[in-house]
Amino acid sequence: MSFWGLSFAKTVHIFSEFVKPEKEQAYYEGNVKVEIEEDNLNLYCDSMKVSKYQNEWRIVEANNAEVFFDDGTATSTRLRYDIKLKTGTMSGDVEAEIFDKESTDTILINCDSMEIDLENDIFQGNSTNQVQIYKGKIEASAKSFFYDRKSGKIKLEGDVTLIDHDKNMKMWATSVEITTIDDKMTATNARVELIVEE
Repeated sequence: MSFWGLSFAKTVHIFSEFVKPEKEQAYYEGNVKVEIEEDNLNLYCDSMKVSKYQNEWRIVEANNAEVFFDDGTATSTRLRYDIKLKTGTMSGDVEAEIFDKESTDTILINCDSMEIDLENDIFQGNSTNQVQIYKGKIEASAKSFFYDRKSGKIKLEGDVTLIDHDKNMKMWATSVEITTIDDKMTATNARVELIVEE
Protein backbone atom coordinates (compact mmCIF):
# COMPACT_ATOMS: atom_id res chain seq x y z
CA MET A 1 0.00 0.00 0.00
CA SER A 2 1.23 3.48 -0.77
CA PHE A 3 0.11 5.99 1.84
CA TRP A 4 1.45 9.55 1.37
CA GLY A 5 4.58 8.11 -0.13
CA LEU A 6 4.84 5.38 2.54
CA SER A 7 5.24 1.84 1.26
CA PHE A 8 4.27 -1.17 3.38
CA ALA A 9 4.76 -4.84 2.54
CA LYS A 10 1.36 -5.49 4.14
CA THR A 11 -1.89 -3.63 3.76
CA VAL A 12 -1.94 -1.22 6.70
CA HIS A 13 -4.90 1.11 7.16
CA ILE A 14 -4.35 4.10 9.48
CA PHE A 15 -7.05 6.54 10.54
CA SER A 16 -6.52 9.59 12.77
CA GLU A 17 -7.67 13.16 13.35
CA PHE A 18 -4.21 14.61 12.59
CA VAL A 19 -1.40 13.28 10.37
CA LYS A 20 2.07 14.75 9.81
CA PRO A 21 3.99 12.63 7.27
CA GLU A 22 7.73 13.15 6.84
CA LYS A 23 10.46 11.38 4.85
CA GLU A 24 11.56 8.95 7.59
CA GLN A 25 8.58 9.02 9.97
CA ALA A 26 4.92 9.93 10.19
CA TYR A 27 3.04 11.27 13.24
CA TYR A 28 -0.60 10.54 14.02
CA GLU A 29 -2.72 12.12 16.78
CA GLY A 30 -6.31 11.87 17.96
CA ASN A 31 -8.40 8.67 17.87
CA VAL A 32 -5.74 6.74 15.98
CA LYS A 33 -6.82 3.38 14.56
CA VAL A 34 -4.53 0.93 12.74
CA GLU A 35 -5.76 -2.15 10.88
CA ILE A 36 -3.46 -4.87 9.54
CA GLU A 37 -5.83 -7.36 7.97
CA GLU A 38 -3.20 -10.00 7.06
CA ASP A 39 -2.14 -10.20 10.73
CA ASN A 40 -5.66 -9.98 12.18
CA LEU A 41 -4.41 -6.99 14.20
CA ASN A 42 -6.15 -3.78 15.24
CA LEU A 43 -4.51 -1.03 17.29
CA TYR A 44 -6.25 1.93 18.92
CA CYS A 45 -4.21 4.69 20.58
CA ASP A 46 -4.09 8.40 21.45
CA SER A 47 -1.00 9.16 19.38
CA MET A 48 1.51 7.24 17.31
CA LYS A 49 4.71 7.53 15.29
CA VAL A 50 5.57 5.20 12.42
CA SER A 51 9.26 5.13 11.45
CA LYS A 52 11.37 3.61 8.73
CA TYR A 53 13.75 0.82 9.73
CA GLN A 54 16.10 -0.68 7.11
CA ASN A 55 14.31 1.47 4.47
CA GLU A 56 10.91 -0.04 5.32
CA TRP A 57 8.00 1.49 7.20
CA ARG A 58 7.80 -0.91 10.12
CA ILE A 59 8.32 0.54 13.62
CA VAL A 60 5.17 1.73 15.41
CA GLU A 61 5.48 3.66 18.67
CA ALA A 62 2.09 4.31 20.29
CA ASN A 63 0.82 5.93 23.49
CA ASN A 64 -2.11 4.57 25.51
CA ALA A 65 -2.40 1.57 23.22
CA GLU A 66 -5.12 -1.04 22.98
CA VAL A 67 -4.19 -3.99 20.75
CA PHE A 68 -6.60 -6.61 19.42
CA PHE A 69 -4.92 -9.71 17.94
CA ASP A 70 -5.88 -13.30 17.14
CA ASP A 71 -7.88 -14.46 20.21
CA GLY A 72 -6.52 -11.77 22.53
CA THR A 73 -6.37 -8.15 23.64
CA ALA A 74 -3.80 -6.11 25.53
CA THR A 75 -3.53 -2.53 26.78
CA SER A 76 -0.52 -0.51 27.91
CA THR A 77 0.76 3.02 28.36
CA ARG A 78 3.37 2.55 25.61
CA LEU A 79 3.79 0.16 22.68
CA ARG A 80 6.71 -0.36 20.30
CA TYR A 81 5.80 -2.80 17.52
CA ASP A 82 7.61 -4.09 14.42
CA ILE A 83 5.02 -4.54 11.66
CA LYS A 84 7.24 -6.85 9.60
CA LEU A 85 8.34 -9.19 12.41
CA LYS A 86 5.01 -9.05 14.33
CA THR A 87 6.94 -8.46 17.57
CA GLY A 88 6.79 -5.70 20.11
CA THR A 89 7.11 -4.42 23.64
CA MET A 90 4.22 -3.16 25.72
CA SER A 91 5.13 -1.20 28.85
CA GLY A 92 3.37 0.65 31.64
CA ASP A 93 0.27 -0.87 33.27
CA VAL A 94 0.05 -3.81 30.88
CA GLU A 95 -3.20 -5.79 31.02
CA ALA A 96 -3.75 -8.72 28.67
CA GLU A 97 -6.47 -11.29 28.00
CA ILE A 98 -5.28 -14.19 25.87
CA PHE A 99 -7.48 -17.14 24.91
CA ASP A 100 -5.56 -20.36 25.53
CA LYS A 101 -6.14 -22.71 22.59
CA GLU A 102 -5.12 -25.84 24.53
CA SER A 103 -7.50 -25.44 27.49
CA THR A 104 -10.15 -22.98 26.26
CA ASP A 105 -9.44 -20.84 29.35
CA THR A 106 -8.65 -17.16 29.08
CA ILE A 107 -5.27 -16.20 30.58
CA LEU A 108 -5.40 -12.82 32.34
CA ILE A 109 -2.06 -11.05 32.81
CA ASN A 110 -1.15 -7.83 34.68
CA CYS A 111 2.48 -6.70 34.52
CA ASP A 112 4.82 -3.73 34.02
CA SER A 113 6.28 -4.85 30.68
CA MET A 114 5.40 -7.56 28.14
CA GLU A 115 7.17 -8.75 24.99
CA ILE A 116 4.79 -10.02 22.32
CA ASP A 117 5.64 -12.28 19.39
CA LEU A 118 2.41 -12.68 17.43
CA GLU A 119 4.07 -14.79 14.71
CA ASN A 120 5.06 -17.50 17.23
CA ASP A 121 2.31 -16.92 19.85
CA ILE A 122 4.83 -16.16 22.62
CA PHE A 123 4.25 -13.66 25.42
CA GLN A 124 6.73 -12.88 28.19
CA GLY A 125 6.92 -10.18 30.78
CA ASN A 126 7.97 -8.95 34.18
CA SER A 127 7.14 -6.50 36.94
CA THR A 128 9.13 -4.60 39.52
CA ASN A 129 6.77 -5.95 42.17
CA GLN A 130 4.83 -8.97 40.89
CA VAL A 131 3.26 -10.16 37.65
CA GLN A 132 -0.32 -11.33 38.25
CA ILE A 133 -1.62 -14.29 36.20
CA TYR A 134 -5.10 -15.82 36.32
CA LYS A 135 -6.11 -18.98 34.46
CA GLY A 136 -9.33 -20.77 35.29
CA LYS A 137 -9.09 -21.69 38.99
CA ILE A 138 -5.38 -20.78 39.23
CA GLU A 139 -4.10 -17.45 40.60
CA ALA A 140 -0.38 -16.77 40.54
CA SER A 141 2.15 -14.02 41.08
CA ALA A 142 5.84 -13.98 40.14
CA LYS A 143 8.63 -11.63 39.09
CA SER A 144 8.40 -12.80 35.46
CA PHE A 145 6.50 -15.12 33.13
CA PHE A 146 6.90 -16.85 29.77
CA TYR A 147 3.80 -18.10 27.94
CA ASP A 148 4.00 -20.18 24.77
CA ARG A 149 0.42 -20.40 23.53
CA LYS A 150 1.23 -22.92 20.76
CA SER A 151 2.76 -25.46 23.14
CA GLY A 152 0.39 -24.62 26.01
CA LYS A 153 3.11 -23.86 28.59
CA ILE A 154 3.35 -21.10 31.19
CA LYS A 155 6.60 -20.66 33.11
CA LEU A 156 6.67 -18.42 36.21
CA GLU A 157 10.00 -17.31 37.69
CA GLY A 158 11.06 -15.53 40.88
CA ASP A 159 9.16 -15.43 44.18
CA VAL A 160 6.26 -17.44 42.77
CA THR A 161 3.07 -17.67 44.81
CA LEU A 162 0.35 -19.86 43.33
CA ILE A 163 -3.14 -20.80 44.50
CA ASP A 164 -4.97 -23.65 42.74
CA HIS A 165 -8.59 -23.62 43.91
CA ASP A 166 -9.38 -26.95 42.15
CA LYS A 167 -6.56 -28.77 43.96
CA ASN A 168 -7.07 -26.87 47.27
CA MET A 169 -3.38 -26.02 47.21
CA LYS A 170 -1.17 -23.01 47.82
CA MET A 171 2.46 -23.07 46.68
CA TRP A 172 5.53 -20.85 47.09
CA ALA A 173 8.43 -21.60 44.74
CA THR A 174 11.42 -20.26 42.84
CA SER A 175 9.79 -21.33 39.56
CA VAL A 176 6.64 -23.10 38.39
CA GLU A 177 5.77 -24.52 34.97
CA ILE A 178 2.12 -25.14 34.09
CA THR A 179 0.79 -27.23 31.20
CA THR A 180 -2.36 -25.34 30.22
CA ILE A 181 -4.37 -28.26 28.77
CA ASP A 182 -4.60 -30.08 32.13
CA ASP A 183 -3.09 -27.63 34.68
CA LYS A 184 -0.30 -30.10 35.56
CA MET A 185 2.59 -28.36 37.32
CA THR A 186 6.23 -28.78 38.18
CA ALA A 187 8.05 -26.49 40.62
CA THR A 188 11.55 -25.89 41.98
CA ASN A 189 12.43 -25.02 45.58
CA ALA A 190 8.76 -25.30 46.53
CA ARG A 191 6.78 -25.18 49.73
CA VAL A 192 3.20 -26.49 49.43
CA GLU A 193 0.19 -26.05 51.67
CA LEU A 194 -2.73 -28.45 51.08
CA ILE A 195 -6.25 -27.89 52.37
CA VAL A 196 -7.68 -31.21 53.50
CA GLU A 197 -11.45 -31.18 53.83
CA GLU A 198 -12.94 -33.24 56.67
